[in-house]
Amino acid sequence: MTAPRDAYWDELGVAWYAINPDIDVIAPRLKARLRRQSLLITAGLVTGWPLSAVGGLLGLFTIWSGWTTGAWNFVTRGIAISAISVVLAIAMSWLLSVRRSDAAKAVSEMIDLAIARGQRTLVAIRLGFYACIVAAVCGLAGTAIRTYLSRPPRLSPAIDLAVLTLLALGLFLCGRHTRMTVEKLRALKHALGMDDGDR
Repeated sequence: MTAPRDAYWDELGVAWYAINPDIDVIAPRLKARLRRQSLLITAGLVTGWPLSAVGGLLGLFTIWSGWTTGAWNFVTRGIAISAISVVLAIAMSWLLSVRRSDAAKAVSEMIDLAIARGQRTLVAIRLGFYACIVAAVCGLAGTAIRTYLSRPPRLSPAIDLAVLTLLALGLFLCGRHTRMTVEKLRALKHALGMDDGDR
């Protein structure tokens, strides 16, 4: 059985349809939503770029300190900080091109912008997963090196892994919500007859 193109299927397998969507109701809500998203993206960029730069410098300093003193667990820690800073910078650059919403005037342009933001947010979330993996691998490697060379750290690596797991779970839930939102927007776009094939 094939699913109709104008249906949105939620996580329970229920099909939702947009019946006679009213553009006069949709447009102001969508515009307000895009404006809020623009503010959030701008705030994220304003904090993310400096944080990425400071993290990169801190990572390089940590690598240098570990290399010169022979504390090899600091080298792995510095590599992790530098890698996460690079991942953060890449995620910020993905969101940079969809920051402004004032160029989208028509409802079709606003829906396209909302879909593009959702897709780029999903890329940023995927990069967040990569950052969690890098932090976990480098953290365990640093713990193993420190244990082998001197003594085990006072703080168990299980605590760090638990925090990273919670962070990854938050990213997963955010990604799931974002995917559902993108699918709803695509279904709305189709219901309004704004698909590329219908133009």
